[in-house]
Amino acid sequence: MRYVWIPFLCLFFSLGWGAPQSEEEEPSSPIDLVTLLSKTAIYVGDVFEYRISVRHSNEFSFVTQEFEERLVVRPFELVEFRIDQKVVGEETLLDLVLTLVCYEPPGVMEIPSLNLFYYPSGSLSQAGTQQDIPARVLRVPSQRIQLQSTLLGEGDRLRDPVRLVPFPRSNLILPVLSAGVLLLVVAGSTIVGVRYTRQKQDEQPDRLDRLREETLHSLRQVQQKGLSEGQDRDPYLEVSKVVRRYLQYRYDFLSQALTPEEVREELLGSTDPEFASQVETFLELCDRLFFEGANRPAANLEDLCSQAVNLVQSRSLESP
Repeated sequence: MRYVWIPFLCLFFSLGWGAPQSEEEEPSSPIDLVTLLSKTAIYVGDVFEYRISVRHSNEFSFVTQEFEERLVVRPFELVEFRIDQKVVGEETLLDLVLTLVCYEPPGVMEIPSLNLFYYPSGSLSQAGTQQDIPARVLRVPSQRIQLQSTLLGEGDRLRDPVRLVPFPRSNLILPVLSAGVLLLVVAGSTIVGVRYTRQKQDEQPDRLDRLREETLHSLRQVQQKGLSEGQDRDPYLEVSKVVRRYLQYRYDFLSQALTPEEVREELLGSTDPEFASQVETFLELCDRLFFEGANRPAANLEDLCSQAVNLVQSRSLESP
C-alpha cells in the first residue's frame, strides 16, 4: 500500500507538463462596413447614389485597382464610379461611390452583393507578388430598392388632372391685351424701319451722283485758276483737299487729318486694294509737289487734276 501514491504522482506531473501552454492571440483589427442609399424608392430613369464605406486598420490594404472593370451591378447601369480614400491616424476610410440608374420594369430590384479583396499590410513586400498570398474577402451584402412607375392606376393617365393652383380665366384678359398691343408696336416699328431703309437705299445713288459732280466741278475750278500769282491757296493742296473730301463723304471716314498711308488702310475695308493703292500714290504726289514750292513745273498741275478726275470717275460704276 505504500506505493499506491506513485501512479497519482505520475498523473499529476503528466497533466502539468503535457498540457499545452496558451499563448495570447493578438485581437484582429476591426473592419467596419456601412452601406448607404441616397434613395430607397426611385422612378424609372432616376439617378441615385450607392455609397459603400469601409473603416479599417492600417494593417490591411484593400485592392482598388481595376475594381470598376470587375464591377457587376445588373439590372442597374453604372453612370459614374468614384473612390475616395483617406488615412486618419491608425485607420483608413475607404469610400466607394456608385452612381446608378435603372430602366427595367417597375418592381423590387436588388443591387447584387460585391466582394472587396484585401491583404495584410507588408505581406506583399514579403511575398514578392500578389499571386503568392491568398486574398481575404469582405462581402458587401446586396441592397433592395423599389422601382416605381410614373403611370398612375391602370396607366391610362400620366398625371393627376386636378389643378394644383386655381387661376381664374378673367385674369388672362389684361396680359393678352398687353401682348397684342406690344405685338402691334413691334410690327409697326418693323414696317417703318424697312421703309426708311429702302428710302435711304433709293436716295443713295442720287447722293453719290451729286457728290461726284461737285467734286469734278471743284477740280475744274482749281485747274482753271492754275498757278496764277496772288492765289490765296496752293493749287496742289486744293486738289488734295477736294479728293479727300470726296473720299470722306463717299466712304464715310475722316480723311482730312490722315496721312496717305492711313487713308489707304481705311479704304481697304470699303473698296478694292488697287484703288486704295492708287489713292495713296496720288496723295503722296500732291504732298510732294506742295512742298517743292517754286521748283515745280506748271504742267504738273494739269496732270494732277487729270489723275484726280480719273480716280473719281473710276468709282462711278461701284455699288454704294
